[in-house]
Amino acid sequence: MIYDVNSRGIHTVRVTLQNEDFIGHFTRKIKGNVHGRDILDFDFESDDIESVSSDCSIKYDEDDNSFSVILKNNKGVELLLDGMDAEEMNDMIVGLEIIDFVPESEVDNE
Repeated sequence: MIYDVNSRGIHTVRVTLQNEDFIGHFTRKIKGNVHGRDILDFDFESDDIESVSSDCSIKYDEDDNSFSVILKNNKGVELLLDGMDAEEMNDMIVGLEIIDFVPESEVDNE
């Protein structure tokens, strides 16, 4: 990945959630002229969680204004967390990483 802070484009960000030894990840795409730390300033209260990929079945329930997620430990045991509010979800964020960047000039504009 070549990261040009002077270029508009699409960032792919990996968000890591953890509760005890249970971990899950999801990725999301962010478009526009935002770079670096601003891209990594994620908040469940105000940001869309529409993910590109996920290993934790993350979902948002608009009726309850709550989240659910399934985290796994290294033994394959699953932990279902349901009815979580945005603050509880934010408390589980242990990692944010830009894993890809595609400059606007390389984006297929179909």
